[in-house]
Amino acid sequence: MLAKKSLTLGVFLCLTLILSQFAFAEDTAALMGKADQLYLQRGQEGKAVEAARIYETILKAEPGNTEAAWKKARALFWVGGHSPEEKKLEIYSQAVESAKQAIKNDPKSAPAHFWLGASYGFYGNAKGVMESLSLIDPIKEEMAAVMELDPTYAHGGPDRVLGRLYFKVPGLFGGDNDLAMEHLEKAVKAGPNYFLNHIYLAEVYLDEEMNDKAKGLLQKVLAGPPSEGMEPEYVDWKAAAQRMLGKL
Repeated sequence: MLAKKSLTLGVFLCLTLILSQFAFAEDTAALMGKADQLYLQRGQEGKAVEAARIYETILKAEPGNTEAAWKKARALFWVGGHSPEEKKLEIYSQAVESAKQAIKNDPKSAPAHFWLGASYGFYGNAKGVMESLSLIDPIKEEMAAVMELDPTYAHGGPDRVLGRLYFKVPGLFGGDNDLAMEHLEKAVKAGPNYFLNHIYLAEVYLDEEMNDKAKGLLQKVLAGPPSEGMEPEYVDWKAAAQRMLGKL
């Protein structure tokens, strides 16, 4: 009789565990969906911050969740780009750590490597070019990983990041406008409606006094439309293109 009761209790506990795990998976999916919806509304104040908080909630309960980790990094990347200068360094630092967590969970995650490299770049920009030269090689390494895993990720993302890197870094430390143009021209082909590619390439053209080429790219930005889902970024891109054209 005792053995029968122990068996019944064991079955009950197993069922309880299975049901609790199922419920947790449902909760995680619901939270992920809510955070994703908030991120889609990132153009509205506070939405990306709230998305990052929810991704963090998921990670506290499930540290091995690669998707939540890189999406948190992506959300923080947006937040950093729309924050006061004195807050950028801390926010990009958090994005770096979240992307590192994603890579630890899954070394083959192209999004994780991309957002780490991109966050390194903007973290370095917030620190100042001369103070962040040690990040040049890590950024190249992360983009090399993305190139291997998914070269077109983020609308030509790895070429965009590398092109920007070669443009911003002083020539003494490896900066090279020819390499910048090579990568950014590839990015434009990979993401013809992801207009940050065009803006970055136009900046290099202007630096090389290739004004007609720069003007053509900036006019494409103004003509639109952006890639689907990039409407919040397009507000910034269009404003940047207008400023640049105004100086020509």
